[in-house]
Amino acid sequence: MREFQTVQDWHRGVSQSDLEASTRLVLFALSLFANRIGEGVWTSVGTLADRTGLSKPSVIKHLKLAEQADWIAVKRHDANGAKLTRNEYLLKFPEVGGVA
Repeated sequence: MREFQTVQDWHRGVSQSDLEASTRLVLFALSLFANRIGEGVWTSVGTLADRTGLSKPSVIKHLKLAEQADWIAVKRHDANGAKLTRNEYLLKFPEVGGVA
């Protein structure tokens, strides 16, 4: 994983990526909830849908695409065996040419 100094650096990378426009939109909305270095991002799919104007299924699709492209890492947490999980997101740059 390549490092970035601030979320603004990450924004620049996302904006220059070949990701679909809706995937970039979801990533930018996700970053609204990030700290300065892109860690510990907690927000719901519903909130992201509200912020982007996309449907919840569309947001889920684009979060999966972003995770597959290595722009985010997702930690899934369940509360004491609850059926519902909460996701924690980490903003990251994908590896380029196999070099972190």
